[in-house]
Amino acid sequence: MRDNQPARGTWRYDSDVTDTEWYILGPLIESCQTRRRARPLETDLREILNAIFYLNKTGCPWRYRPKDFPDDRTVNDHYNKWRQDGTLAAVNDTLRELARTQDACNPAPTAAIIDSQSVKGTPESALDSGFDGGKLVKGRKRHIVVDTMGDVMTVRVHSAGINDGQAALAVLETWFQTNDNIRRIWADSADIGHALHAWVLERFQCVLHVIAKQAGTRGFKVLPRRWVVERSFTWLIRSRRLSKDDERLPNFSEAQVELASIRLLLRRLTDNQIAYAN
Repeated sequence: MRDNQPARGTWRYDSDVTDTEWYILGPLIESCQTRRRARPLETDLREILNAIFYLNKTGCPWRYRPKDFPDDRTVNDHYNKWRQDGTLAAVNDTLRELARTQDACNPAPTAAIIDSQSVKGTPESALDSGFDGGKLVKGRKRHIVVDTMGDVMTVRVHSAGINDGQAALAVLETWFQTNDNIRRIWADSADIGHALHAWVLERFQCVLHVIAKQAGTRGFKVLPRRWVVERSFTWLIRSRRLSKDDERLPNFSEAQVELASIRLLLRRLTDNQIAYAN
């Protein structure tokens, strides 16, 4: 431990990984490190993850993290590496499969739900930002695909000014390359048109279902299947880093969604219900 790094003592932050959670997460992270590391690691991976999860949960700037975490350069180096090489996405996929198995579901889902969420941008996220005329939001848009349990399968972030149908096509084009077992997708009417429906059916043998409000319906109404992905957005937004888009690039925003998803899955797997709700 470095001289300028105070001892953690016995107290812990609420965002820290518990011993039970680390029992699940540790081998996944260490396996990725072993495959890619050229020399022995000197810093505790668990403490690096604790620092990243603290930022994701509290929404604080990088330089405002408590000084008892590993130094900023070490944490940033690992975060950027895990973001770029697909480690975060791979860990999220593995945890989702474990959660589905724990709930007596097929680890590989055959149905999914897609939806988008527009969030306000900041000066830091000015690049690739736009205006969503429907939601009257200037910033970026998150497109997520979740399974029927509400767990994130993929996320793509782009300008809020991009049409939902156009964005959904790009999301599905990339996602189906590694998810050829999906046979049914539910989507908002804004996400899907006749051309997109025909394209997905012909190319991927997958049926898209539009879930729209009935004509004349006013105000909020719970819609079949759509409520699952809406609940997922509610879960994710409790990580304050996601309340707005503060990230310089869209792929940084995607990594923050993956981190929030990993945290939720860990706490569900360990039945940490109090932490899961906060």
